[in-house]
Amino acid sequence: MAREVVLVYWLFLQGCSFAQSGCTDPQASNFDPNAVTNNGSCIYPATSYNMSLVNNLSDQIQENSGLIRVGNFLYTFNDSGSDSKIYELDTTGTVQRSIVLTGATNVDWEAITCNSTHAFIGDFGNNSGNRQNLCVYRFLKSDLLLDTVVAQKRSFYWSDQHQFIVQANAHNFDCEAFVAREDSLVLFSKNWLDLYTRRYVLPVDWNDTVAAMLQDSFFVDGLITDASLSPDQSRTFLLGYKNNGNNFYTSFIWNLWDYPNEQVFSGNKRRIEIGNVLNVSQTEGIALTSSQSGYVSSEKVVSFVTLAPKLFKFDFGAYFNNLNTPEILTQSMYELVPHAKDGFYEIVIKRPFKVAELKDIQGKRIAFETSGKRITTHFHGPVVLQIDGRSALLYLP
Repeated sequence: MAREVVLVYWLFLQGCSFAQSGCTDPQASNFDPNAVTNNGSCIYPATSYNMSLVNNLSDQIQENSGLIRVGNFLYTFNDSGSDSKIYELDTTGTVQRSIVLTGATNVDWEAITCNSTHAFIGDFGNNSGNRQNLCVYRFLKSDLLLDTVVAQKRSFYWSDQHQFIVQANAHNFDCEAFVAREDSLVLFSKNWLDLYTRRYVLPVDWNDTVAAMLQDSFFVDGLITDASLSPDQSRTFLLGYKNNGNNFYTSFIWNLWDYPNEQVFSGNKRRIEIGNVLNVSQTEGIALTSSQSGYVSSEKVVSFVTLAPKLFKFDFGAYFNNLNTPEILTQSMYELVPHAKDGFYEIVIKRPFKVAELKDIQGKRIAFETSGKRITTHFHGPVVLQIDGRSALLYLP
């Protein structure tokens, strides 16, 4: 039996190299029902979403920039030269208390993130493009329970920056967004010149000044102001805005998912417009509470109109029809019913679906269904059952 399983697994791996790649998301405009492997090519229709206003925020945090959720609280701070304090909010947006960071100076704090053990503050705002004192402050996440926290300073520089001249809002080395994984920090640049974002990686801890290593880039058509990693680490959301002239901003969230390893720009990429400056102010912070929902914060705007800082909630569940389906189908989602006398198999699908199919290990379609609740086949041997882009390996004796 063990030899049989190994053989099937080997055959499956061999077949994967021949499997067709393409867009595997049924919600995409170019969904390919024959695709087994997602190649990041999905294209989505223009999408707008109205967030729910939770509350106007206190003027204590009118320059809020960055947002995380830990337990039942949200944490934020004021940027650029403000006090070295973190503010704790309840989920109505009401300030509960402040936390002083000792050993830290707020040159231009822009982002806050955390992993399972530590919290990190990014002091890497760089509007003029000539900063050479970029750093991250690190402290135990459990210290958020205290009123005073001792922070460790870790300095870094961009691996691809070689000139340090003043180019106010006219360069590609600003940054306001990062997320923490267990073994790395992933930073997303704010590119004033070309409206891309570049992905850099730092270790989660280091002693001397190190380089944030450039990995790749993606055209976001705007300025990225924050990022958040879902609790299960399967999705990355990038918050940003675009200046459409005369400081009339429109805000958006890029949803990144179904990507290999940490290559967030190699999977699905869907942009959702969330409003303009008049109804959402200037969006600066995002904190995911699940793989589809979370909070967005905005700072006070004083321009042709004065707008209070705000806290919003959102839920993008409607845009992820496969959200609660794991990458690999479990047996609770289907039932294999053999009809030995007649020599065929019936696969009963236990949940609603758009596309269900069977393929052999070379990627050739055996059976296909877009309605009903079952697939039947006379095929014998290893097969891949795929339901709305999620797969399971079966063996039909």
